[in-house]
Amino acid sequence: MLEPAGSLPVRDGLRDAPFDLVLAAARVAVFDYDLTTGELSADERLAALLGEPAVPTATGYADRFAELAGPEETHRFREAVTLAVRTATPFHVELRLRPGPDRPAWVGVRGRVVLDGDRPARLTGVVHDTSADHVVDAASALESLPAAYYALDHDGLLRALNAEAERLAGRPRTDLVGRPWGDVFPLASGSEADRVLQAVERTGRAETVELLHPEPLSLWCELRAWPDGDGTSVLLLPSAARRQAEEAAQRARTQVQVLTRVGAHLSGTLDAETAVARLSGILVPVLGDWCIVSVVEGQSTLRDVGCQHADPTRQDLLESYRSHRMRALTEHHPAGPRYILEAVRTGRPVILPVPAVTTIQDLVGPGQAHDEISALDPEFVVVLPLRARGRTVGLVTLARDHGRRPFDPEDLATISGVAERGALALDNARLYGQQQRIAEDLQRHLLTPPARSPHWETAVRYRPAAHAAQVGGDWYDAFHQPDGTTTLVIGDVVGHDTAAAAAMGQLRNLLRGIAFAAPDGPAALLGRLDAAVAGLGLGTLATVLVGRLHPQPGGVVLQFSSAGHPAPVVVRGGSGVAVPLVVAEGRDGPDLLLGIDPATPRHEGEVVLRPGDTVLFHTDGLVERRDQGLDEGTALLLDAASRHAGLDLEGFCDAVLDDLLPSRPEDDVAVVAVRTLS
Repeated sequence: MLEPAGSLPVRDGLRDAPFDLVLAAARVAVFDYDLTTGELSADERLAALLGEPAVPTATGYADRFAELAGPEETHRFREAVTLAVRTATPFHVELRLRPGPDRPAWVGVRGRVVLDGDRPARLTGVVHDTSADHVVDAASALESLPAAYYALDHDGLLRALNAEAERLAGRPRTDLVGRPWGDVFPLASGSEADRVLQAVERTGRAETVELLHPEPLSLWCELRAWPDGDGTSVLLLPSAARRQAEEAAQRARTQVQVLTRVGAHLSGTLDAETAVARLSGILVPVLGDWCIVSVVEGQSTLRDVGCQHADPTRQDLLESYRSHRMRALTEHHPAGPRYILEAVRTGRPVILPVPAVTTIQDLVGPGQAHDEISALDPEFVVVLPLRARGRTVGLVTLARDHGRRPFDPEDLATISGVAERGALALDNARLYGQQQRIAEDLQRHLLTPPARSPHWETAVRYRPAAHAAQVGGDWYDAFHQPDGTTTLVIGDVVGHDTAAAAAMGQLRNLLRGIAFAAPDGPAALLGRLDAAVAGLGLGTLATVLVGRLHPQPGGVVLQFSSAGHPAPVVVRGGSGVAVPLVVAEGRDGPDLLLGIDPATPRHEGEVVLRPGDTVLFHTDGLVERRDQGLDEGTALLLDAASRHAGLDLEGFCDAVLDDLLPSRPEDDVAVVAVRTLS
């Protein structure tokens, strides 16, 4: 649409007296807009109709109209006029104006395009007050509203009501209008509804409350009351629709919470059965009254591993039913009950016929399981397969008792989401278990039992990291040499994978061969090993601690050398005090680890062990982790070794490991302990 421009002259032809009276009475203003010059011709009625003083220019009228109507209404007006000019057709648009003194709430603008030949030249039309039409529309809308509407005057007399209010009151409106609110609803006097209406009349502020409306309504509703200028208007909205929306929102929140809990509950363990058994505690009581979780063993055998009842007093009953039901089901259906086979085959939930207790009674036959399911008495039961990576790994049986609603599609979607996550957790736990066993078997086959001696006893320990297939490079060794001495070794290859384990195996066997062929001291042995690592191109980095035990009258001499490895700990049998051993006083830390510089000099220390003394070789996983530095871990080790010095050697090793290691170690740990005998 072209923006109006130019002056606002008053045409004499628009001042015809009889016509003027008609226009004034009808609250109609006439306008004529020249599309070529932008000149708008109108009279004072346009300003009066808008409740505004006369504006000297057409642009002024356009700007002021945009303020009065607002951006959305102005946009609609411009679209209607633009279309009329483009198509040379009449236009009509209803516009809502912002409230103001002497200003109508609604105006209608009707006009047509005047052509000059085939070219649009002018727009002529009228602006008229259509508020009354909208009042009628509002009254009609109130009358057809499915909620009850009442209007009270300032004295509490009923001045208007709609058809729904008339229906709820049970009396014709002719008997109600003009009567006090308390006469229409006698029991409302002094009620919460009465308090709200009085508060609105007193304060002039709207209020909304949910309440049980007194008789004769006797219904839960949302009461909205607001001042309307002539008193108070009241709208009674039955709460059912709103409550349904709230219930839907609550169920959506529950779904999110339940699915979130799956991750939190199942991530706490990598034990397959523990992981899947926890599903019952997630589903009950939020989605059911009781639940049994089963896992598939072999090709088709089911075994129940967990159950949960919402009522603690009935948990023992459910446990007993769980212990008997599989045997009863198998006896009567060797291939498996139909509903279980269907769930496994299709991978979809199966809902048992209602009442579910009757179906299950028929399936288990007479016996203890029959009596127990009768006592549990489920009304609704759904069986959900736990499927992961294209196969069924378990089943969830979820039940609801009498008084609860049946499972609906939203419930099944939530339960299926839980089952999907549970199945994946179960399958991951199983895969972890398999990989862990493979890794541990590989590691333990590389770690042979230590050599025995009449002069000391030896204990060894190996604890893998709590990560699937994270076989590492930690190792221990203890073997005799031809000269009658015994070599102790503890080492740690850098890395936590099968490559580290392979490198560990190479180093272990290489060190054994070198030691057996050339019975040098620990420092010389480490030098030869470092040279072999470089010469053979193994490309391995490792820390190693080597000790050599020499039995002598009155004691045992321990020589030792460290290639970047934590120092050994000695616990004196007489005092029970644990101290770290150093290669040589004044040296700043151990020698370089293997694989860096084969020409680096190696040093060794020596200590005499008396009867009852204990020496502990260990890898760094015992004392160092992400939340604990080496110094702090070493101090804890010395304290634990001192406190447990009185235990036998096997018990000593276990107690120290239990004190220092978390439930899920981050790193492998290897330990060799030697205690001299009398």
